[in-house]
Amino acid sequence: MLGEAIHFSGGLGCPLEYLHRGFRPYFAARWNASDLDSYIAAMHRWRTDPSGVFSIKLFWQDVEEMAHERAPDLFPAPNTLSPDDSNDALYRSYRALLADILPAQTLVSLERRDIVRQAVSGAIATQTGRWRSIPDTGRREAETVAEYDYDLILRLVSLGRDSTDHWRRYFQVTGAEPHHLVYEDMVQDYAGTIAPLLATLGRPRDDVPPQRTTKQSDRIAEAMVLRFLRDHAARQG
Repeated sequence: MLGEAIHFSGGLGCPLEYLHRGFRPYFAARWNASDLDSYIAAMHRWRTDPSGVFSIKLFWQDVEEMAHERAPDLFPAPNTLSPDDSNDALYRSYRALLADILPAQTLVSLERRDIVRQAVSGAIATQTGRWRSIPDTGRREAETVAEYDYDLILRLVSLGRDSTDHWRRYFQVTGAEPHHLVYEDMVQDYAGTIAPLLATLGRPRDDVPPQRTTKQSDRIAEAMVLRFLRDHAARQG
């Protein structure tokens, strides 16, 4: 939803997950980029908007994987250090790496308050292969039926919390001041959330593009949320 709002406002690039391990192989083959440096060069070449703006969607996991690939002696393997175990020097090293790869940054931070529903949504999408819903664009049918999986949801809850905490530590240590958005606010008031962001990015705040993506959560997802909460409380007790 946020990526589409940025893209369809015009002149701000197309913020896809170019450095995500699930998408990078496709783009690497398309751009004939065999290593990280050639891939980054191709990424900027082919995905910089005619306005001169390049935009990207980054998860903390993407940052860790890219950093470890470029300098394995300096950066730990992904998902091996919690925010509590990471030090300020490490976050400054991540900052230097990102500044080299993504210069002149304007940061937009998006997080979700309800980490359990985020995890359930991720668990369902992982199993079904449906990560978004856009009406009237040839709806992609689910590849399989999602089943309740306590361990998967728990892992995604932990990953979500750690990722959010890593970004917060990163912003704090490096002095970065992103434009902060909350998913629940965006769902409740799409235009009211996106308009100030566009103003921050130098676009007319009264030119918010129409919202295409729709909420995928349904009774099955809500049932999984309740089942997980009860299951987790019982296991903790």
